[in-house]
Order: sequence, then C-alpha cells, then structure tokens
Amino acid sequence: MAETEKKVSQFERDPITPKEYFGYNLGALPGSFFGSFMGQIQAFYYKWMGLGWDLIIWAQILFAIWNVTNDPIFGILQNRTKTRSGRYIPWIKWCAPLFTIAFIVVFFPPSTWRLREGGAAYQIPLFIWYLASQALYDTFFTIIYLAHVALLPQMTFASTERTRVAILYAILSLIGGLGSGSLPLVFLTNPTPASIQAFQVFVVVFGVLAYLPWLLLVKWVKERQEFLPPADKEESFKTSFKYIFKNPSGRIYIIYDGISVGILNILLTALTFMFEWLLGLVTGVPKLNPTWGFVDILLPVGLLVIGAVVGVIVQLQIPKKRDIKTAMQLGLICQAIGFFIAFLGAIPSPFARYSLYGLPNNVLLLGIGLGIGFFGLVTDFVYHNPMRGDTIDYDEFLTGERHESIYAGIGCIFSKPMISVALAIVPAVMAAFGLLPANAGDPTDTAMVARGGYPNAMLGVAVVALLVPSILAVIGAIAWKWYPLDRKKLEDLHTALVSIHEKKRAERLDESGKSKFVK
Repeated sequence: MAETEKKVSQFERDPITPKEYFGYNLGALPGSFFGSFMGQIQAFYYKWMGLGWDLIIWAQILFAIWNVTNDPIFGILQNRTKTRSGRYIPWIKWCAPLFTIAFIVVFFPPSTWRLREGGAAYQIPLFIWYLASQALYDTFFTIIYLAHVALLPQMTFASTERTRVAILYAILSLIGGLGSGSLPLVFLTNPTPASIQAFQVFVVVFGVLAYLPWLLLVKWVKERQEFLPPADKEESFKTSFKYIFKNPSGRIYIIYDGISVGILNILLTALTFMFEWLLGLVTGVPKLNPTWGFVDILLPVGLLVIGAVVGVIVQLQIPKKRDIKTAMQLGLICQAIGFFIAFLGAIPSPFARYSLYGLPNNVLLLGIGLGIGFFGLVTDFVYHNPMRGDTIDYDEFLTGERHESIYAGIGCIFSKPMISVALAIVPAVMAAFGLLPANAGDPTDTAMVARGGYPNAMLGVAVVALLVPSILAVIGAIAWKWYPLDRKKLEDLHTALVSIHEKKRAERLDESGKSKFVK
C-alpha cells in the first residue's frame, strides 16, 4: 500500500518546465484569433456577401466529407512520424506559415461577387471560393492542432499539471478571443463597405500575429523520446480505429467532443445575429426603441460574464472533492438548463408587431439563462484537454503504446462534421423563419431582411442560437453518464503507468536520452 501511494505521489508530481508551460499555451492564441473571425464566417458570407443558404448547405455537406476524412489521415501520419524532434513538432514548424495564409484567403473573395452588387450571376463562383477556402484553412488547422493537442498528454501525466496548463490555455484563449472577437462583431453587425475593408485589414494583422506563437512553441517544447515506438509496432489505419472504439472512454470522448464542438460553433456562428435580433442592435429597420445601443445590453452581457467567471471558480474546486467526470457532467447540465431559460427569455413579445422591430419578451431572463449556460460552458475550456489526456493514458494502459495524434484525429469523426452542421443550420433555420440576405434589387438599406415579419425572424434566431445548443447539451449529459474514468479508476491507472514508462525508458533510450529508433 505504501509503495502504491509513493508511485501515485511521484506520478502526480510530474512537472513541466516554465518554457514548456508557456510555449505550449501560446498555441492558444492563434486558435482564439482565428476562431473569433471564423465563427463569423456566416455573417460575412450569408449576411454581407449574400451567398444563398441552399448553397451554404451544399458547401457544408461537401466540406464535412473532407473535414471528417482529413483528421484521421493526418492523425495517423503524425503518429507514424519519427524524427529527432519527435512526431508532432515538425508538422507545426513547417505548416504554421501556410496556416496563416489559408486563414487570410477565406475572407478575401472578390467584392464584385457580392449579391447586392453583382447579382445572382456570381453565386456559383462565390460558392466555390467559400468551399475551397474553408477546406484549405481546415486542412492546415487540422495539421497544426492535431499536433498541438497531441503534445500535452505526454508533456505531463499529472492531472494537476494538465489542469494548470488548461487554465492558462483557457485564459489566453479568452484574452485572444476578446482581443480579436469584438472586431468581427463591430464590423459585421450592420456592415458597410468601409467596415468590411477595416475587417479585412484586421484579418491580415491577426493572421500574421498568429504565426509568432508557433515559433516559440517549436523552440521551447520538447517531446519525450521514449514514446517513439519501434518500426515493427507501426499500426495500420484499421488497427488505429479499433484501438479507439475498443477503449470505453474513447467512445464517450468521441460523443462528447462532437457535442461540445457543436454547441460552441453554433453559439459563435449565431453571435452577431444574437446581438442584432435578440439584444436589439438592429439598424436600417424601424425600431421600437431607436435609442437602444451597446450600453443597453450591458445587463445580459454582464450576467453572461459573471456566469462564466463563477463557473471557472466553482469548476476548479470540484475535482478536489470528486473528479473531472463530475465537473463535466455538471457543466453539460447547466448548459442544457441555462440555454433553455435564455431561449424562453428571447421569445418575441406577444405584443410584437409584424413590421416593427421590438425587443424580446424578457431581456433579463435571457441574460440569466446566458449566465447559467456559460457557467457550464467554461467547463469544456478547463477540462476538455485534461480529459482527453486521461483517455489517451487509458489507451496506453490497454494497448501498450501512446496514440495522441490518432485520438486527436479519429476522435474528430463526430466533432468535425458538427462544425459543418453548425455552419449550415444557422442560416438554414433563419431562412426558414424568413430572415434572408438582401438582394441587388432590394430597396431596404440593410444586409438582412425579415420577409416573414420581425417577430418571426427573432424567433428563428432564438431557436438556432439557444434552443438547439440546449438540446445538444441534454444529449451530451445523458451520454456522459457512461464515461468510465472516475477518481478511483484514474488513481489505479496512474499507478500502472509509472511502471510502464520506466520500462520504456530503459528499453528505448540510449545513454544520451535519445531514441534508439531514430538515426
């Protein structure tokens, strides 16, 4: 018993160096920069460029096919890579510049292809640009972030260290998201040609800035050479799939990853529409309260921020008494309840007029619901990566080898299609409720028109932005009950891995600490 406690204690004191700690976490900034802009891709293409909702759906179907295919391919290729720098660092080093270029290309279609300027003649070229640029961007996003998330599970095996990394990662993601996230909202909420030009300038600026963190990461972060397997242990594609689906935590991880990515991408995609149609920042149309502006939305936005901050504080305490499994279950339940309450508050007033914009029935209830929802949503930012690390550790215990990038790749077979679902469902639902982009012959001075009346348009935004995430969270909470790695299971697992890693170091490293299998 004493020996077991000693090994667990040593395992939990598996620190990472300060350079690795900061170098790895700097990788949060490019993703948050790009995510803030890419989250508004539908506001740019559907609202501003006027790409038809039906073409968006077709593009997302085709995009989803590539999106779900490329992750397993690159995950397995990275797992098979063997260099002195490791399996993952070389991919980040050589693909990071291409990642920046691909991001910039997404938001630079020819301005003459806009529906309001060129008419329907340019819908197909715009469709091709929309599809091809996303596919190019996602290819390099996949390569970079498969390698990036694969690094953490081997950098440290202590849950406390992984959580410490995840906290700074979440903070930097928040800073990066806030630093860049307000720009798409400001420039794409009621956009003009001048605001779009300013938006594109910032796309280039943040694209270039996002390259710098990767330079520091590849310099500071080092991979553990003992996890490079010998050549005769190289698994096939079929075997790699089997490993994940035979792992009980792997199966639940795939479901959770898809649910969490779906919720987040729907919220991001619908964000500018929420600010306009649910929080009253609509211009260019008759308004019930013409003086309503950003100051007036401080209450619901403030409740959202308070909920997120309190969520982080509370969630960090739960594993001290219970485990990550409990924290994530609570997070999903709060999202389900909170976003449903927000939906109830966002329903149009029963006195709303067909041709006159008015605020939702209960803005305060909308804010309270958002606060509860984001109380739960922050759980994913704190514990998603540590939970993935636990799942990969369990896989090593079951199979004898580590498959970080394979889990990151094959684990996306549900989450990557959910990105396409989010990008397609937002304009599709809004179009079904009559909220459509204005065409070249439309006399209104706005990018969007409510052809089914303003209350109907508001209801469509509320359904897709709040009700759909609530339903997804319910499904996630039900599935999460079967996640097997509770506190007791993890303690036993960590004890076993100490001996496994000691054996690998003895068998696979030379006297200098380098792998015997790489020349």
